[in-house]
Amino acid sequence: MTSVLDIGVGSGVLLAALAKLGAQQLWGVDISEAAVQSSERLLALTQSNIPRRLLIGDMWDPLPVEQDFDVILANLPHFPAQVSERDRPPGWTGGDGRRLINRFIEALPKRLARSGVAYFTHHDLVGYSDTIRLFESLGLEYRSVLEWTVFESPERMAALPPEVLAKNGQGLRSYGDYAFANSRILEVFAKR
Repeated sequence: MTSVLDIGVGSGVLLAALAKLGAQQLWGVDISEAAVQSSERLLALTQSNIPRRLLIGDMWDPLPVEQDFDVILANLPHFPAQVSERDRPPGWTGGDGRRLINRFIEALPKRLARSGVAYFTHHDLVGYSDTIRLFESLGLEYRSVLEWTVFESPERMAALPPEVLAKNGQGLRSYGDYAFANSRILEVFAKR
């Protein structure tokens, strides 16, 4: 593994772990300046000898157009709730999750190195079948490498538009006021 990119780098812990596993070039992008600073501090302490570029910006935007990567990671805020930034409780992520997932996937054919692989989190309420169709249209292979069930609070469920539930709620399970949905980590690579 030569070059790795973490979109939504946060604290930098995933880049630090990949460096320990042999990554030779570390890239991170985050819209939060504080996150990029946190990543820089962690990598300076733990991986000071490995070249790194930590960039502030939106997903692919701050990266050089010609740069591709052997490994790409992303944990995008994509829970499909409709809540304004002002009204969103602390710790909530969401918004137009389908748009974020699409932007991430659509760039993969150009951003993955020849034998590169991407790993990203996917909440099924954002539309797993839509994601599969997008992979197929772009000639990407995929597999689900880890699946789990997520508790969704009544507040988060109330913020879901009815059309999202109608279209993507097949895997949703409810027990009284408790709702549970599927999430997964997807591995994606170009057809070989």
